[in-house]
Amino acid sequence: MSTPTPDSPARIRRIYDGHAGLYADSLVTEAAALLDAYLATAEQHGLDRKAADDEGWLAQAAAEAITRKYRRPATERTSTELSRLSTVLRAALTAEGLEVVPTPVRMGVGVAPLPGGPTWGAAGGLAVALYSDSGWELMLNATRTTSHSIHAPVTEVGAAEVAQLVHGVLRGDLADPFRRNR
Repeated sequence: MSTPTPDSPARIRRIYDGHAGLYADSLVTEAAALLDAYLATAEQHGLDRKAADDEGWLAQAAAEAITRKYRRPATERTSTELSRLSTVLRAALTAEGLEVVPTPVRMGVGVAPLPGGPTWGAAGGLAVALYSDSGWELMLNATRTTSHSIHAPVTEVGAAEVAQLVHGVLRGDLADPFRRNR
C-alpha cells in the first residue's frame, strides 16, 4: 500500500465524521491509501488529481469501500471466536485504563462511565458487543438501547482501536454518537 498524501487522511476523516458510527484510525489510513491509488490511476489516464476528485466522489468511494470491507464477516464467527475476541476486548479496555463491568447486553462487554465524562441517564456507561454476523457495536450499558457501529478490524489490533474509541467517547473527546445534535 502506498503512503497517503498529507490531505487524503483529512479528507477521509471528514467523510467519516459525518457518519453516525465510530471509525478506527486504521480504516482512515486504509481508505486514504485507496483514495491515493484512485487518484494515481486518474493521473495515469491524463487527469489532474484535483480535477479527478473535484466533487469528492473518489474520496467517498474509498471511504465506503473500506467501511464495507469491515461491516460483516465473510462467514459467521463461531462461539469460540466470539469468546476469544471478547477476552481480547476486555484486556484492551483494561489496558486503556477503563473499568470492565457487568452488562445486560447480549454478547457485550460493559464499561463503567468516567468521572467528569458524559452521562446517559440511568445507563451505567457503555457496552461493546460483537456478534457472529456483524462488526463491533457500541451501545449504552442498558437493557434497551440503540447501537452504533464501530468500524474497526475484528482482530486483536482492532480490539485495541475499539478500546481507544470507547475511551474517547467516555472522556468526551469524541463526538457522542448517542446525542441527537452530534
